[in-house]
Amino acid sequence: MPIEKVTILDGTRPGDKNLEPLLAVLKDQLKCTGAEVQTFTLREIKLAHCIGCFGCWVETPGLCVEADAGREIAKTVSHSQTLILFTPITFGGYSSELKRMVDRLVPLALPHFTLFHGEIHHNPRYPDPPRLVGIGVQHHANREEAAIFKALVGRNAINFHAPTYAAEVVKDTDSPETLRQRFENTLLRSESPPLGQQITAGFSTPSRFEASRQATGSRKALLIVGSPKTKSPSTSGVLGRYLLERLKERGWETESLTLRAGLRLEAGQRELLSSTDRADLLLLAFPLYVDSLPFLVTKALEVIASHRQTLPNRRPQRLVAIVNNGFPEAAQNALALAICRRFAERSGFAWAGGLAMGAGEALSSGQSLTTPAHFGPPVGHVINALDMTAAALAEGQRVPGEAARLVAKSPIPLLHFSVWRWLFVKMGNRYWRTKAAGFGVSKKDLLAQPFA
Repeated sequence: MPIEKVTILDGTRPGDKNLEPLLAVLKDQLKCTGAEVQTFTLREIKLAHCIGCFGCWVETPGLCVEADAGREIAKTVSHSQTLILFTPITFGGYSSELKRMVDRLVPLALPHFTLFHGEIHHNPRYPDPPRLVGIGVQHHANREEAAIFKALVGRNAINFHAPTYAAEVVKDTDSPETLRQRFENTLLRSESPPLGQQITAGFSTPSRFEASRQATGSRKALLIVGSPKTKSPSTSGVLGRYLLERLKERGWETESLTLRAGLRLEAGQRELLSSTDRADLLLLAFPLYVDSLPFLVTKALEVIASHRQTLPNRRPQRLVAIVNNGFPEAAQNALALAICRRFAERSGFAWAGGLAMGAGEALSSGQSLTTPAHFGPPVGHVINALDMTAAALAEGQRVPGEAARLVAKSPIPLLHFSVWRWLFVKMGNRYWRTKAAGFGVSKKDLLAQPFA
């Protein structure tokens, strides 16, 4: 019988020394099965973060354009039978250390779209993707964050076409014997993947919210743009700035900040925290990256949450999130919004709701929503949703339910969603072939398997 190759991505942070014994128990359990285990301690590895350039699809198919350790890790994952994600649970999601590498696994997928589990996803680049196992660790038990984490692992399993998956949540105070039993059960278990409508229904419960009394007093809005595409206009920036302009027209003082690699340094963190502390309303706009928040957004939330724990008197502040994804189904954004909501609740922000939009690149791709020469499907429903949201936020209210419904709907009036989805796949696949041809990459070369 061939030896099973297992890769562990260790997402513990520099201050997570208390989690090392848990990881040791997991490794011992794997060795008992005879598996060959390779662990990547991500906090100790110099890794660039994904910048959303799609070079790994259309310029150097199957290889990240960043020639660092991320390539070797992706290669090891592609040769594994099981991939284990080990991480402290961060607002229901992964740690920023783990998220940085998960985003870098995109080269293991093809750019082409396909219908999978009734949703649009990318095809796998290699024929035998590894089984996916997620191990999340909590210091204090939180059932909602545990449920978000398990669903996130399941969503990753769908996107990576994992043959099976399992997810488990443990506490850092669990005994070694308890851990061994739970790890053993998890390694043998297979779970049913959570689909889009299920996660929408399961994680869209709004938090308790009271209208802000600052509507006629201090009115400062900060837009945090979380798109990794910092060298060109992004859909996230377009959506966020449109909303910011509508608030400015209503007399609000506005500020905009784009997350960059400098956030990993102390100076970048000070800039973020200074801007955050000044704002009455935070608008967080970002694209969906591998079913969740991009690395820099995850890092930003960790930094803000840690800072706010040290504040003796936190004044009332509100948080709104705007997320768009590269698939036609807006429901695929549900877990990202759930993570943002848990961050707000843990950090003392009033969660004022979120907007989830599908097909972000098809609808905007960095184009202004109001330009007369706008190319692509109609965006009138998006404009209406943002106008409605601005009016509500300016009066201290939460994002209206009608605005959330509008921004998520099919963009072409009277066209059934299934037809819109079919058009999206056809046009999307043609787009990737055309984009690749611009780099001299043929249709056949798009399917390259450099790690085979």
